[in-house]
Amino acid sequence: MRNQKNLALANSRPKGGNESRLNATYLDAIKTLIENQWNSYQPFWFITIQWSPAPTTFTHASDHARHFRNKFLCAIYHCDLRQLPKPQDRCKLIWFHERAQDPRGRLIYHSHLHLTSVPQVTTAHHLQWIIARRVAPGFHCLKHLNRKIDPGVVIRHWNHDHHAFYNLKDFYRFQHHQDSDLIVDVQMSDLMASK
Repeated sequence: MRNQKNLALANSRPKGGNESRLNATYLDAIKTLIENQWNSYQPFWFITIQWSPAPTTFTHASDHARHFRNKFLCAIYHCDLRQLPKPQDRCKLIWFHERAQDPRGRLIYHSHLHLTSVPQVTTAHHLQWIIARRVAPGFHCLKHLNRKIDPGVVIRHWNHDHHAFYNLKDFYRFQHHQDSDLIVDVQMSDLMASK
């Protein structure tokens, strides 16, 4: 029991030496990747999604993102998954899953979606309608869309100064926790090479 406490204490302390330099190198590489993405395909929308119930692992948040992405793209392009345009020919979805502590002290996730312009969608209200009417039905984790305080989905116009590196703050806060390197959801994101 005492060894477990000592191990937990040692794992909670900030790390130093080579590991910090590796983290800085890794963060610089991620910043470059993200900046290249924004320069090539600048997002138009910044969407915050509060999943309900909140996932407690990155993998679980990524599974929600996959389901959202599939339903959203099918709704936008009015087709089946097999008929979707190729990634280079459709709107781009870049996912980040941010950690926070719930009132009980557990680490939980919510998601930020950086979305390029969407065909035939010009207003946040229209985008909100698509999510509420085409994506949310049957999707048990998209609740509270119409809640006045802390709604399940918040849509804003993307602003480079505020949103470009918004999710990197999560790296600094949690870099000494498990899975600290999971900043961007590479598997669910439409990361494209520079133009």
